Amino acid sequence: MPFRFFNTSTSKDKSSFSYFKYAFGEVFLVAIGILIALQVNNSNENRKRQNMEITILKNLQEDINLDTLDVQFNIKYHKIFSIQEVKLLNFLQSNNNYPTDTINYSNALGTPLVLALHKSTYQNLQNNKIGILSNNSLRKDIARFYDFFHRALTLLENDYPELHTYSQMKYYFKKYFRILPENTVQLNSDLNQDDFYNPNFSKNKIMLFDYKGAKIDEGFKIELNESIFFRNLKIGFYEDMLNRTEILNKKINEEIYQLEN
Repeated sequence: MPFRFFNTSTSKDKSSFSYFKYAFGEVFLVAIGILIALQVNNSNENRKRQNMEITILKNLQEDINLDTLDVQFNIKYHKIFSIQEVKLLNFLQSNNNYPTDTINYSNALGTPLVLALHKSTYQNLQNNKIGILSNNSLRKDIARFYDFFHRALTLLENDYPELHTYSQMKYYFKKYFRILPENTVQLNSDLNQDDFYNPNFSKNKIMLFDYKGAKIDEGFKIELNESIFFRNLKIGFYEDMLNRTEILNKKINEEIYQLEN
């Protein structure tokens, strides 16, 4: 009797194998679907994060660019006042009985200047989302710009009474000068920006009447000399701030380009 091989697999075994094969395929497909969904979700989250980072960087740029207007305004008037102070001091130190140069005495007295910089975007970033800036080097540059240079310039212009010589100068101007009621001088901001108060003022011109008294008053000369020095100090800080703003602007532009492309 010939030997015969018998198939020991039952239809039940085949059915179980097919079920597990099908179930494994289902699990595999579900796992792939989950991975794709996670990848899409992560991609969307990264895109949202990048968009938010771009918005913050552009808002910072807008703030520092607006600040350049205020800085340039203060530079302009510190220079105007300083030029006339130098002319007046030169006359007081000369042997001339009357000035040989035309001196705008109203500008030699000057007027107090203040510095109002925009920092709301940086403050919000500092309080809530400083970590959203992915470029660590740029994050440090921004923090140093605001925490040191921004703050130092604000303190220099607004918060040190010893650097504000207007009050001391006014004492000597009240002593040696007189108002010319029929003549006025115009003061305007020249900013023409909605973000700034744009006043146009006028005041009466003043004229030196006690030449001899002013020329022998050493205290007046000292105050003029100090005022010239402090104005030039502030001008130097302001111009340095403009240079740093330009450099920071360039770095922010480069980062925005990288994030957008």
